[in-house]
Amino acid sequence: VLTVEIEHVDAVALEKLEKQGVVCEPKASTIAIIQDKYRQKGHFSKFGIPIADFVEVDTLSSIENAGEMFGYPLMVKSKRLAYDGRGNAVAHNKEELSSVVSSLGGFEHGLYVERWTPFAKELSVIVARSRDGCTVCYPVVETIHKDNICHVVEAPAQIPEKMKKLATSVAEKAIKSLEGAGVFAVELFLTNDNQALLNEVAPRPHNSGHHTIEACYTSQYEQHLRAILGLPLGDPAMKAPAAIMYNILGEDEGDSGFVLAHQLIKRALNIPGASVHWYAKPEIRKQRKMGHITIVGPSMFDVKAHLDRLLQRDTDGPKKVRPRAAVIMGSDSDLPIMKDAAAILEKFNIPFEV
Repeated sequence: VLTVEIEHVDAVALEKLEKQGVVCEPKASTIAIIQDKYRQKGHFSKFGIPIADFVEVDTLSSIENAGEMFGYPLMVKSKRLAYDGRGNAVAHNKEELSSVVSSLGGFEHGLYVERWTPFAKELSVIVARSRDGCTVCYPVVETIHKDNICHVVEAPAQIPEKMKKLATSVAEKAIKSLEGAGVFAVELFLTNDNQALLNEVAPRPHNSGHHTIEACYTSQYEQHLRAILGLPLGDPAMKAPAAIMYNILGEDEGDSGFVLAHQLIKRALNIPGASVHWYAKPEIRKQRKMGHITIVGPSMFDVKAHLDRLLQRDTDGPKKVRPRAAVIMGSDSDLPIMKDAAAILEKFNIPFEV
């Protein structure tokens, strides 16, 4: 079985391999759709997946027309090789269009625009699809971005249950429209009027699923292998009530950047429930993902407090409220029921520990 680490590969070559009998998961057709963001939008639109309005642009007049149609700010995107903040730019008015297009390599690079989506939160759902077409979904997470790069993932997302069900439904429908097995990350916008709009899909294990290594019964990586090899899919449920994943991003270049990253890691090693993953990349630069830290705990309150400690935030602010309730389980098998109890306590802002 041949799979991909990232979607930016030669889909035509994959198709030729499939014709020669090589099993590719996900299928070459899926890689071809997803690696072209404009084609991806067209595919999901055809299957009735809710997405933001979009249109291809190839001249200055066409993008000006798009601005008149969608209004400003206007999201301008590259069709290909756009990830980790690359390939996206915002035009706040008509006068900025020319410079935005130039920053993305010009129209010859292949561009399209989307109507700006005012959103309340950015969400992600990891969906696993087996070779026989069965799917399982991991709990919805919230991804917190800065400068178009994911900094923090909170699991599970702190949103109403009906919004979780809506996001999961949209994600599952999107993946069922594609061919092949594996793990897929579906990124969505939760809008201010409670819609779940699909943003984009990655046909592989994803940054928004790194927390599953410590927080879930089956990690996204094990799940991907199960899926592409035709093995039974594992349990995607969380085995910890709450988790936060924090990306270790380069804060500086060269040796200084490594020193800062290693200082962060040392602090993490003193935090209960924290696990460090260092990618051993030979070079560091600003905003480059060098590793990640996952913190698991009995509640989102607790893991956020540990994250504040990790980042040395709020050291002079008001003291954290200590838990006023304790939820005691007879065994780990009680966790699914206890999660509902914890959700009620969080709803009423009652600090607790499990």
